[in-house]
Amino acid sequence: MSPGVYWFSDDAGNVLYVGKAIRLRSRLRSYTKLRTLSDRIYTLSTTAAKVQYLVLGSELEALLTEAELIGTYQPPYNILLKDDKSPLYIHISNDAFPTVETVRKRDILQKKLPGTLLGPYQSGYRIQEVLEIARKIFHWCSHPGRSPACFYYHLGYCSGACVGEISQEEYQAMIKQVLLFLRGKTSLVTTGLENEMARLAAREEFEDAATLRDRLVSIRQVTSKTYRLKPNLLLHPELLQNKAADGLQYLQKVLKEYMAVPMSHKLSHIEGYDVSNNQGTNPAVALVAFTDGRPDQSKYKLFNIRTLNTPNDYHMLQEALQRRQNHPDWDMPQLVVIDGGKGQLRAALKVWRWRVPIISIVKRPDRIIIPQIQFPKLEHDAAMPTKNLQYHILKLPETHPGLQLVQRIRDEAHRFSKKQHQRRSGRMLLSS
Repeated sequence: MSPGVYWFSDDAGNVLYVGKAIRLRSRLRSYTKLRTLSDRIYTLSTTAAKVQYLVLGSELEALLTEAELIGTYQPPYNILLKDDKSPLYIHISNDAFPTVETVRKRDILQKKLPGTLLGPYQSGYRIQEVLEIARKIFHWCSHPGRSPACFYYHLGYCSGACVGEISQEEYQAMIKQVLLFLRGKTSLVTTGLENEMARLAAREEFEDAATLRDRLVSIRQVTSKTYRLKPNLLLHPELLQNKAADGLQYLQKVLKEYMAVPMSHKLSHIEGYDVSNNQGTNPAVALVAFTDGRPDQSKYKLFNIRTLNTPNDYHMLQEALQRRQNHPDWDMPQLVVIDGGKGQLRAALKVWRWRVPIISIVKRPDRIIIPQIQFPKLEHDAAMPTKNLQYHILKLPETHPGLQLVQRIRDEAHRFSKKQHQRRSGRMLLSS
């Protein structure tokens, strides 16, 4: 038995369908028996240009990995091949005492549910299995604050939020562990539990420490070699062979969530900018271009700044961007990345007039800064409104492929800027 996930792609690399199987080899072979396939699966099999697969350690791991891939790529055939057109999600509310439940996509759209969504999952039966495993470890409450005690309280699977036996702080800390667990970040959960258990033991709160010990034992059981619960793509970017495509896919999702940039807005051409000067001498702004997620040195440019010789990164950046917009004959970018914080981003927005989103990346630690402007509202020939503008500051995990792509763009812009600055300084030294 070799459980795993597989996905079909077309010639352009777009993922068409994601599936899972307990016996991966047998499932993939079934797609070659064209005469036995239904019309819809036959269309999928004959349309796809490529199939990829990943062997996993358990059926549970395959289930959660399938949901992660479907949520990332939104493959069209996962909708077309379902009898029920409304897929299931796990919803964790953002109440004082959050609840954990399954919801349909139609309910999400109709009720505009606040909170966190995980999924979609293709099977209602399987999603209940996932929650049953998680509930036996993390005892959340079905209806907190509503006495009498809920059904799971009598079974020993509720922490007692329904009858006031747990504080809001303790309950929310437990829900954070639930979220990490369902995303496959079990190492973070176990480390946190170990630290907290040691703290409680040192304070001689042995009963509470024993509760955490039991939770830790249960997690290790379900994440043993039998289960190997590691579905999160953020922790396992090896699920995709193409690192550039992986980064573009995730960066598109970030822009969609925070700027309403549609997934149809492809990031085939991204430009990165970095200001270089030595106390105002030999100032320049480097432009690097990434085509399909990879450096394209044929499109690199260097804007030598001549309007001032005192340090003013904002003014230098603005001059470079204005001069860039005088060249619509160059390839139009789909995204602009600025090296710097909110100050640099605000300066860029004041002079930027193309309907192209701009973001920035700030160091220590690396965070992506996104202006709170919806993409459809961006207009040609009109500078962005920067007065009272708010910003999203994203602290993404170091393994996030979208963050890694932005980091590569920033680092390449800095490398090219520094190289050109040294070259210009050398020329001036030789001519003096």
